Amino acid sequence: MGLVGWIANNKLDIDSNVYADDTFGAGLASESEYYSPYDEFFPAEQAQTLDLWDSICLNHEREKQLNGAILVVVGIEVDSDAMTFTMPESKRAELLAGVLDFCHVPPGGRRHPLKVFQRLGGWVNWSFNVYPLLKPALCHVYEKMKGKSNGDAAIFVNRGVVRDLEWFANHVKNSTGVHLLESLDWEPADADVVAFCDASLKGLGFYIPAADIAFQSLPPSSGPSDRIFYYEAFCVCWCLHQIAALVRDSGKIKVRKITIWTDSSNTYDIFNTLRAKPLYNEILKSAVDVLIANEFKLRVQLLPGKKNVVADALSRWRNDLALASHPNLEIYDSCVLPNIPLPPRDTLGAEEK
Repeated sequence: MGLVGWIANNKLDIDSNVYADDTFGAGLASESEYYSPYDEFFPAEQAQTLDLWDSICLNHEREKQLNGAILVVVGIEVDSDAMTFTMPESKRAELLAGVLDFCHVPPGGRRHPLKVFQRLGGWVNWSFNVYPLLKPALCHVYEKMKGKSNGDAAIFVNRGVVRDLEWFANHVKNSTGVHLLESLDWEPADADVVAFCDASLKGLGFYIPAADIAFQSLPPSSGPSDRIFYYEAFCVCWCLHQIAALVRDSGKIKVRKITIWTDSSNTYDIFNTLRAKPLYNEILKSAVDVLIANEFKLRVQLLPGKKNVVADALSRWRNDLALASHPNLEIYDSCVLPNIPLPPRDTLGAEEK
């Protein structure tokens, strides 16, 4: 079906998607075409797809040719009018039971074959269609599978795997199971809050230019003392926590979209993919907790270090330089950092910076 889908998209300009043996797409209700073998009208591109299948003698059955405003696609209910993806309650209950059973570790430990890890990973990955923010849940699962190919080889379930999957299960349990499709293509300048972050081995700093406020702190005492990337990522997460606190304390500020600028390409990457090595995964999970609790939409953007003058000065405790660039800045340095634990030691291994 993959080749047939490629022909449809690239040779016949039919906008369709293929997943395993399912073909699906979207079209306007006002655009339909008559398909004579079934003696009825179909959405235009569905009728064209059926014509393609006929031309290559690919058999199909009428009862499987579905269309409508609400359809189940790869097990998820897609509502094109409400613009939602919904996981049926039975599927959600089954997913939760499977995840919790997988990560239940009795005294003496527990091991699963690699193929069971892979199956669990695929199942949870499927759920990201509805829960896209929960991608950090598979960090330690992927780490345990890395470099292994024998499907029957037994792999221990460690504390990192359990912690990630229980975090995932807790969010799924407390969710509605509905993902509202919203525009992802908004400009950084359209955000309700725009902040600039930076970190050094001496400290963390960020500021919100429109509000003339800045925050700085010593590095987190619980973090590694020599990993600047950890501090850069931590600073973005701290900024998000602080914005949530400001919104909560004001009681009247409404914030939906947040743009945070960083000069760390690694930080930019992990926040835009929601995937990181175990050392940094707790930072992502903490940030996701804030996003979900406050219904924030976050964009982390990358800028050259030479343009991040104020945040850089704040992170190095050069407040004179920060004020020289932004004279009206009010700087707060008695800040409480979020409590972000390091991963369990049995999951760290040899980490790259």
